[in-house]
Amino acid sequence: MAMMGLEKITDRILAEAQERADKILAEAQAESEKITADYAARAEQIRATLSSEAEREGMERVSRAKSTAATNKRNLLLQTQSELIDGVFDGAFEFVRNLDAEKYTDLLTGLLCAAFAEQMEAESVGRTLYGAEDAIDPDAYEVLLNQRDRDRYGAAVIEGARKKLGGKLSAEKLAKLKLADKAVSIDGGLILRFGEVESNCSLSLLFAQLREELEAEVGHALFDVKTQN
Repeated sequence: MAMMGLEKITDRILAEAQERADKILAEAQAESEKITADYAARAEQIRATLSSEAEREGMERVSRAKSTAATNKRNLLLQTQSELIDGVFDGAFEFVRNLDAEKYTDLLTGLLCAAFAEQMEAESVGRTLYGAEDAIDPDAYEVLLNQRDRDRYGAAVIEGARKKLGGKLSAEKLAKLKLADKAVSIDGGLILRFGEVESNCSLSLLFAQLREELEAEVGHALFDVKTQN
């Protein structure tokens, strides 16, 4: 999958994770401390009302109260961790969707260049393995965008990709790179279609791949702080 142009997105995801960590985890810690304090107060109240004969039973109640407090605290932190990770990736996704025209055009152009270059490499390997006659050689390489992106950026993305790849690929190949007549229903990014094959570089798929690769690193950035008393 083409990932050119996504290095800055990766940096953004990790930076946002670091930014959010102190603030939101501090709130979670404060809430967990409140839970602990509430149960400690309840335990002290229980202890104060006990008769000497009921002390053993009362201590068991105190122990159960502490256990419940610890469980609630752990559940709160786990829920906060999950919400934090979701928020980091959702925030990065929205950041990309709202890039200014120049930066978003550059991103789409980078994705297209990478996808197209990968396809050319695959065709070259095919010709080497199977010979020119059996190698796939589509009549056109169609670039599919959603309606908004097609209208605003489509022509510029095609032109930009041809310029960037001009010294690497033949004019004949680059002439086959065209904007598709119809838009597709994707949330951003693009799809490169060649014959019956598609290279999916939509934002949703790319971010799913990024999350798979970065989730552990984001979690480490968020939670590599003291959250236990």
